[in-house]
Amino acid sequence: MNELVFRVAFKSDIVLPATSNTEGNIESLEFIPGSNFLGMAAAEYEKYENSFDVFHSGHVMFGDATIMCHEKQTYKMPLSYFHEKNNKEKMYNHHLIDDFSQFSQLKQLREGFITSTKDVAFIHYNYSQKSAYDKKLRRSKESSMFGYNAIKSDTLWQFTLKYDDSISKNDLERIKNNLLGTKRLGKSKSAQYGAVEISLEGKNEEVQNLVLSKEVVLYANSRLSLVDEEGNPTLDLRYLCDGLKESNILYKKTQLKTSTFTPYNGARETKDYERVCINKGSVIVLEEIDKEQLQKLQNGVGAYLSEGFGELLINPSFLNDAMFTFNKDSHSKKNQEKVKVQDATALFLQKRENTQKEKLKLANEVHKFIEENKEIYSQKMNSQWGTIRSLCANSQDIYADVEKYITDGVAQEKWKDAKSEKLLNAIKSSDNPLEFTKLLSMQMPKVKDLATKSQEENKDAK
Repeated sequence: MNELVFRVAFKSDIVLPATSNTEGNIESLEFIPGSNFLGMAAAEYEKYENSFDVFHSGHVMFGDATIMCHEKQTYKMPLSYFHEKNNKEKMYNHHLIDDFSQFSQLKQLREGFITSTKDVAFIHYNYSQKSAYDKKLRRSKESSMFGYNAIKSDTLWQFTLKYDDSISKNDLERIKNNLLGTKRLGKSKSAQYGAVEISLEGKNEEVQNLVLSKEVVLYANSRLSLVDEEGNPTLDLRYLCDGLKESNILYKKTQLKTSTFTPYNGARETKDYERVCINKGSVIVLEEIDKEQLQKLQNGVGAYLSEGFGELLINPSFLNDAMFTFNKDSHSKKNQEKVKVQDATALFLQKRENTQKEKLKLANEVHKFIEENKEIYSQKMNSQWGTIRSLCANSQDIYADVEKYITDGVAQEKWKDAKSEKLLNAIKSSDNPLEFTKLLSMQMPKVKDLATKSQEENKDAK
């Protein structure tokens, strides 16, 4: 299949929950599922020449995005990586160990990501405590506290779009146009989270060895959702491809981690069927398979290929060494400094410093907008700014709410010409649209009041 490689730059913190649940201890994802990028491309679903082929046939595969380390793409830590307990200097590939008696106790390594050159990367999070809003009492709702673990901003990620020759040039261009530029993804993306910049750059490195041998090592580079002959979800590895038998699977050399989740479909506004998955990083070892089966494994296995499921790497280079060590310079100096901060007081002060920086950045953003645009707004718009301020109190999508008010509301005449366009563009381009709108609606009337007061003082002086 043909490939396009995209780079994703985080402009703000991103919340990526592993489930659609809204209560309990919700685990966060360590990657961006391909379904997020499929949803962006599907924004103009009806305009494609062949929407079914693009989104439902598997002819286009929106891959998962993983974090980059030193400008290199990364892979979820393989579950075949083991080390002796209390000693992480030497790592071992489980499927290449012949004599286990030489070890006192082996422990599986499960966290983090690696590059093909054995650099290690970890995902860092910011935790924020939130509260639901009580509309009647106009304050925080009782017993409704919750928190977000958000992946930190200023990180680079990469994902691959695969497509075959059946996709028309027009549809391919429409996909690229819908993906490129400033986008929002994840949970609570209408508020302070979710701003990313997507560009078309980079290339995938070749880590596979497609030469057929007696044993074939498969690495799950995405989640695998296998189905049996009746279409039911299964974890039976015989359904990786047609013709695979129990005798072809070396279970003693295979390392799997599984999970289930129920995705929420925004277009239909309901949950889909529960999915049973083999997780990223799982390692499967097969023996005595033929070239036709190898080709099928390379093309993707199981269901939901369009969403990035089913991608396997065959005999990847980072699974070839029986014993190895990680690069000591795996983490950048910046990341090492972040990891060292463990004291509660230091963490509090660091969080406070980051918050102050964000507030200063937002204040500068509002000040710049006011200075550049204060002349085009009427001095008799205080009530309109007050209405916008009230919209911020309980808005799920402040851009949509403001757009509806100034284009379809009773005061639309006051927002005609460039007034509405400039305001909406500023809200859309802000990394924190809700807080930007709130602060702007508070400051703009003050600027007008000061201007009026200054004019009156000048008259009195004359």
